[in-house]
Amino acid sequence: MHLKNFTKQYRLHLLPAAHTRIILGNLVWKPFLGSPKYSHPGMPNHIGNALYDLGIINKSKWQHLLQNLDMAMCENAKLANIKIQQAHEVSASMLENIGLGFEHAYVLESSISKVCAKVMDNSMRVLLDNYLEQVSDNLLRALFRNPRKVYLITELYYGSVTLKVEKKHEMSFESRLAATQWPVQADLKGEKNHEYVFANNEVPFAYKMERIKGFNG
Repeated sequence: MHLKNFTKQYRLHLLPAAHTRIILGNLVWKPFLGSPKYSHPGMPNHIGNALYDLGIINKSKWQHLLQNLDMAMCENAKLANIKIQQAHEVSASMLENIGLGFEHAYVLESSISKVCAKVMDNSMRVLLDNYLEQVSDNLLRALFRNPRKVYLITELYYGSVTLKVEKKHEMSFESRLAATQWPVQADLKGEKNHEYVFANNEVPFAYKMERIKGFNG
């Protein structure tokens, strides 16, 4: 399955690798035209912060909400068996994030495997729904100005990224990799190229989001 087909089938958006600390419940500004943005003037970065700012939850409930939304990954056999081909956008973003942006020109092929996800469970959806029902339209407009453009992340997708690199660039590529802290495994594949597997970790490559206004738990 190609990356474009994968994101279309699961209704996902790609996430730049630089956003390593995003968790479920982070807010996204989606203009009517153009790409989603992960920060916007006046918009809190997380639904928990928004509810706290509005006085809907206290500090104790805010902390509890953040802890519960930073959940463990779901083991999904269907996802794990998927191999996503032509993941050039993901690999380019990842390499740029670890200081290897120029080296992306050496990459012949890129793919994502061992896909897993973090999914907001039903109990959390119901809790957020109950909180949001306490927020009047006037309060939403006062906080976000245009609530119809504000979404929250309800699913995050992770996977191991495999890059096939031309052998003649192997030494340069590996010397730059040595300076990073990203878990990577090199695998020799014949005389012409090498494969590098960037192990699954806490850096998501895609997400699903739902609009705040009218959110249904």
